[in-house]
Amino acid sequence: MPTAPVLPPKSSRERVRPLVIWPGGKARLLDRLLPLIPDDANLYAEVFCGGAALLLAKPRHRVEILNDINGELVALMRNAQRHPEALIEALGWALLSRADFFDRMAHPGATEIERAATFLLRCRSSFGGGQTSFAVAKRAGAGIDRESMARRVREFHARTNRVVVENLPWQRLLRNYDSEASFFFLDPPYVGESTGAYEGFGQPQMGELAAALRRLKGRWLLTVNDSPANRSLFSGCTIHPVATKNGKRKSVSGGTNATFGELIITPT
Repeated sequence: MPTAPVLPPKSSRERVRPLVIWPGGKARLLDRLLPLIPDDANLYAEVFCGGAALLLAKPRHRVEILNDINGELVALMRNAQRHPEALIEALGWALLSRADFFDRMAHPGATEIERAATFLLRCRSSFGGGQTSFAVAKRAGAGIDRESMARRVREFHARTNRVVVENLPWQRLLRNYDSEASFFFLDPPYVGESTGAYEGFGQPQMGELAAALRRLKGRWLLTVNDSPANRSLFSGCTIHPVATKNGKRKSVSGGTNATFGELIITPT
């Protein structure tokens, strides 16, 4: 099995910041992932886009697709694309409080704009973006900054001009957009690791995905959790192992910020 060394960091560049804090988001791996995206692809698609950190950081491609099965996330992106100022106005009353966090869970809003704003606030005020528990912040700058949120919405609105937002199962997304000129970035739910946003993949689902990728005409880039089963599934591909810190995981000593392994995989 070809195994590549950990990729060196790439020099930093100006990037549009994601709207949401999303479980498993790839902002922490941008310097490893961006050099693997081909400039000559005609179509770029994020199959499990989440916070869309990679698309927001990379140069534009001629055709760009964001896809996610989470309907609330897709509705937020749609409203940021079409009605940014109305969304910003709906965010203007935001208060960072535990009571409001649970009230937003129980009462998501009456209009589509209100629901999009409520979803965004719930993501940004929850622990790790999981939307199930209120985030306890102990550092300066934590919380909901209304001016920063308005800038993020406007930046997202500008960057996603002409971007197609899909809400499809991954199998159909690949069928619809595959071609020799296509490039897919895939960050599926990791095996056995459910979050507030998704159920984790089982190993049979990962096997189905691996088989589908081998049939593609287009090129692809995949991130998965490091395990013997996943290494075996993608034998013959090029594998870049990386170690990542995640405050939501428990270390052996009982603390947080444990390190865990991920695989960045590309076809040979």
